[in-house]
Amino acid sequence: MIEFPDYQEAQMLLEKQDIFVAPSEVHGTISGLLACGLSIDEKEYLTLLSDVFNEGQAFSTELKDLFSNLYTQVVEGFTDEEFHFDLYLPSGDETLTDQANGLVSWVAGFMLGFGLKQKDYGKLSADVKEIIKDFTEISRLDTTFDDGEEDEAALHEIIEYVRVSSLLCFAEMGKDTTSTTKKKTLH
Repeated sequence: MIEFPDYQEAQMLLEKQDIFVAPSEVHGTISGLLACGLSIDEKEYLTLLSDVFNEGQAFSTELKDLFSNLYTQVVEGFTDEEFHFDLYLPSGDETLTDQANGLVSWVAGFMLGFGLKQKDYGKLSADVKEIIKDFTEISRLDTTFDDGEEDEAALHEIIEYVRVSSLLCFAEMGKDTTSTTKKKTLH
């Protein structure tokens, strides 16, 4: 599995290119697109990100590489049989407030990506509707945390809920090209 790029370096790269979103929001957006069932190749997905984050302008090679890395990680995480999908958030060395802000950005990105693809809320299962409702609440989370063990445990519980819920959305709605290929092979 590909490792995440350094979060602070990714943030600096985005800012250097005048893209003022958190790396976690980009990762969340890609996750939301794929969890909602968008089956797209890299150029199409980059076009969507460009429209949303860069006023339709093409990204630099450095940003394309970063986004390609994040895209690959989301695909690998969603399709991993051991459920090794992780959210791209500030490291555990950062303050709980920074981590919580990263989580809120990730969830906002997921909702953005999900909303770009999913136009018919009525067709969603009760479970996915509940996740969307919960994610809406999480996106409004008060991110002021003390650096105590209780707050740390609460934040990590929310992060785990978001991680598992994203996997559930993908399992229900995503287009897993690897399993389609395997199914064809079995016949």
